[in-house]
Amino acid sequence: MRFFLIAAFMTAVLSAGSGCEKKQADANPFFTVWDTPFGVPPFDKIKNGHYKPAIEKGIADHAAEIDSIVANPDAPSFENVIAALDHSGELLKKAYAAFAQVKAADSNDELQEADLAIAPAVSAHYDDIYLNDRLFEKISAVHEQIGGMALSAEQIRLTEQTYKQFVRAGAQLNARQKERLRDINRELSLLSVRFGNNLLAETRDFTLVVESSKDISGVPQTVTDAAADKAKEMEMTDKWVFTLSPPSMIPFLTYAENRGLREKLYTGYVKRGSNGNQFDNRQIVNDIIRLRTEKARLMDYPSYAAFVLDDRMAKTPERVYDLLDKLWKPALDTAKRELETLRAIKAKETQDSAFAAWDWRYYAEKVRKSQYNLDQTSLNLYFSLDNVRSGVFQLSNRLWGLTFRPVSVPVYNKECSAYEVLDKDNTHLGVLYFDLYPRDGKRGGAWCGTFREASYGTDGKRIAPIVTIVCNFTRPNGSDPAQLTLDETETLFHEFGHALHKLFSQVRYAGLNRVERDFVELPSQIMENWATEPEMLRLYAKHLVSGEPMPESLIRKIRKSRQFNQGFATTELVAAALSDIDIHTIEDYKPFDPEAFEKEALNDKRGLIGQIEPRYRYPYFNHIFNSGYAAGYYGYLWAEVLDRDAFEAFVESGDIFDKATALSFRKNILERGGTQDGAELYRNFRGKDPDITPMMVKRGLIKPVEPAADSVAAATPVVPQAQ
Repeated sequence: MRFFLIAAFMTAVLSAGSGCEKKQADANPFFTVWDTPFGVPPFDKIKNGHYKPAIEKGIADHAAEIDSIVANPDAPSFENVIAALDHSGELLKKAYAAFAQVKAADSNDELQEADLAIAPAVSAHYDDIYLNDRLFEKISAVHEQIGGMALSAEQIRLTEQTYKQFVRAGAQLNARQKERLRDINRELSLLSVRFGNNLLAETRDFTLVVESSKDISGVPQTVTDAAADKAKEMEMTDKWVFTLSPPSMIPFLTYAENRGLREKLYTGYVKRGSNGNQFDNRQIVNDIIRLRTEKARLMDYPSYAAFVLDDRMAKTPERVYDLLDKLWKPALDTAKRELETLRAIKAKETQDSAFAAWDWRYYAEKVRKSQYNLDQTSLNLYFSLDNVRSGVFQLSNRLWGLTFRPVSVPVYNKECSAYEVLDKDNTHLGVLYFDLYPRDGKRGGAWCGTFREASYGTDGKRIAPIVTIVCNFTRPNGSDPAQLTLDETETLFHEFGHALHKLFSQVRYAGLNRVERDFVELPSQIMENWATEPEMLRLYAKHLVSGEPMPESLIRKIRKSRQFNQGFATTELVAAALSDIDIHTIEDYKPFDPEAFEKEALNDKRGLIGQIEPRYRYPYFNHIFNSGYAAGYYGYLWAEVLDRDAFEAFVESGDIFDKATALSFRKNILERGGTQDGAELYRNFRGKDPDITPMMVKRGLIKPVEPAADSVAAATPVVPQAQ
């Protein structure tokens, strides 16, 4: 999962604390000026109990600032309404950003309990702002005069986006509708927290305990060593414990010869949130869809997807389905051909052609070895974490002249590291944290977030961002450095692209940092293209022991195998995107069984084969029920159309490190935030709308053809024309 974390701030101050809490609040680090390097959060002083009082006070302070804007007797202007609103709520932003990131990356029972109070309070607070009639009157007054004011393009954009944001938050509803909307938002905020907490518990609590060495036959030594360490941690002797963390689960499913144990581990993964226990998410899924559908109708949209997509590049569910339908049949047909190859190998080895989902990775790895002579465990020796991190640093230096300097700053977990990021002229761009290994209390997947977004203060000086990359990579084995898989390597390149988007931002107003959800993955996904380019591999892929660069023969094997298993990979991804958009295009909610709904939509209606599950099933689809991607998971594929077409600009230059192209990408995309619609930003960089062809070719869904002289003009753009 590549996950971009956005904190949604939302009235009502939390209940007053006891005398003991008051004493703690007096020393609360959030209430003092931070004298830490670069103004990073003083995690060495912040305790679990500090977040809730800080957010309480942040809400109260922000509410007072809003009252001041509303009470201002001067005629509404950009500065006293729009800019004042944009600069408000600093304590709340600071406290909630730290809380949200730490709760996702290093959670515990105390933080989860606090979130059950914090989430509805913040939701209510922002409802109080968006549904404030007098405030909206002032915003509307500025919006109506926009043509007659001497405003910059960015100020005009902020005014337009602020007005639009208030309208979409319900500012034009009547009193009865607003009250119902408040109730819906409060319920949704709590349901989202409960969904995430349940999923974390289900993932944490499942273990596969292996007692015999013959049952781990085939599994790489580094993985079994980690499993033995986990068993010791759980006070078990002469045993191995495998978990649902990807560095433990995926190698087991890929290499373990014991089919019964592969089934047990796989089933544990896909049954999360649907085990009929206190952590079952199926009713929560129903409640969320019911409330989202009602909210859409309140806002005069036929479905929640229609409501969400009206503010995205795609604009309508129909355009999303158009993209997914283009991919579905060729991906599924390719996956079926892959299945027959895998089934034949299994039948030859076992005299049994029955093939299940927990067999796919195991036999796919056999095909990889036989067809491409590519052994993943040997390949990992070239992708030590240090090498890969050095690789993204070198790439950033080649393209933009960036330098990354290790710094000693307070961290929320001892496994975190931090770097100061310096621009080409050695000016400070920001701070970048890395938190890369799995642990109890960390949400699954990978994401990039911020402790502070880039903006400009009222004094006109740039406020540099504080960015964090969080992953769940394979841990070091004993004294050996961590060795990443190729997938993990591409994930680090991906999240690093999100970090660059935040670090490069030159947006003057915080309210313009937001970009469309189906555009936000462009800066991240384009970075993945470099990860396996031969010129790039020669720079950073060095053998763990000898230090020798990856041999050309191995580079050729990686390139040759790029489309290996792409039918499976594309099908599971498109299936998840279809699941998301299907459930959010419901117009009249009726109680449903999430598993039956999924089966009817994917297997019965679209022919998904039983050997492939969607990447995420509803009870553990964290992206859409707890992470802001509702009706938006298709965005990874939409942005892939953009990223492949954008990377072609570097290829067409004749140099994948071309500085002129990199500068254009920085100036037109990475620095601009949401100062224009994504389609316009893309056109500014590329000079045209994107073509879906490079993406289809990369995934092996169509064969590459020599472009005709007028291919660019003839290409059918996937993104909409600017409105």
